[in-house]
Amino acid sequence: MDLNISMTDAVLISTFYSVEPFMPAAHAFSPKKIILLIDNLDDKVKANVELIKKTFGNVAQIEVIKMERGNILSVAKKTVEMLEKESSKDKRIIINVSGGWKLLANAVLYGCYARQELIDKIVCNSLDDNSLIELPKLSYGLTKAKRELLEEISTRNGKSISEVSDKLGKSRGMIYQHLKELKENGYVDEKFYITDAGRMALL
Repeated sequence: MDLNISMTDAVLISTFYSVEPFMPAAHAFSPKKIILLIDNLDDKVKANVELIKKTFGNVAQIEVIKMERGNILSVAKKTVEMLEKESSKDKRIIINVSGGWKLLANAVLYGCYARQELIDKIVCNSLDDNSLIELPKLSYGLTKAKRELLEEISTRNGKSISEVSDKLGKSRGMIYQHLKELKENGYVDEKFYITDAGRMALL
């Protein structure tokens, strides 16, 4: 698969810990802006960030963003905010999830799924030869009706499902069918309260 694309203003957003997993994407896309997402700033990471600045600082704007370690919802929300900020007709956004802690990479992906229409490509490195593999741009797959229900559930505050049904003007049978599907996707729990996955789906 040919991942090289012609672009004048590419933004490469990359989870980051060390230089090696980052380089294939940087070389493939020649970004004008690089955003490194890190979840710790130990001496090794600082040294690697400095190496990236030294290597690419003359050809790309470089930004380092500290993410909250272990807080998936916070990282996903910050990813959505970043995508919205960087998005424009003249930019292509490439997401690289090859480096850093796995939980950070997954949380960034969850944020990407909430705004997949803003992203040109999501890539990671092959374990065999470090070549780039393009990942699917998935979405949370919420219909308008399920999204409205999930939004109502997110502010439920002890309301019964009957009250939720009445507020939305939908039959209880339909509401329970939607809740069953939301539960199967992990967006609500056994008692039909919103989960962190559900909150990410609403980002």
